[in-house]
Amino acid sequence: MKSVAEEIRELANRLEKINQPKVVKEADYDDEGDVDTTGMNLDDVGSELDQDDDDDSAGYSQKPMYDQLGKVLDSAGNPNPVKTVTTDDGKELPVSVDQARIIRMLMTTDKVKPMVRTKFQKDMQTSAGLTDFIDIKDYHEIPQLFVKRYLG
Repeated sequence: MKSVAEEIRELANRLEKINQPKVVKEADYDDEGDVDTTGMNLDDVGSELDQDDDDDSAGYSQKPMYDQLGKVLDSAGNPNPVKTVTTDDGKELPVSVDQARIIRMLMTTDKVKPMVRTKFQKDMQTSAGLTDFIDIKDYHEIPQLFVKRYLG
């Protein structure tokens, strides 16, 4: 029969073996140089997700209006600011900084359903859709037209 001290020692030895870090040997590395802890080749798992979405033009013939309006905003303090945007039908339209800010805000608001927001974004790519909004000289009234046209 074992004494209590011997049983405690055995338990401590077992715990020590459990808690010891695994020593990584040369054979534990896979051909990519990673430590292979599973024994499975997972090098290509998820590689289909590694493709960048560089082309965010969503079928537009010009740069997305959101980006063009951003250039109007970004260049506002420059000596030679961007003051126009080009629609998909080729028309170059003047846009003020305040109009650009409000239209961009409406293009990204999460207060409307995604279908409404997408429709608005597509409409802003055309001169027919954008002209109605930039013809409003008081930029405070642009959201009212948005509500009337898309939510009314």
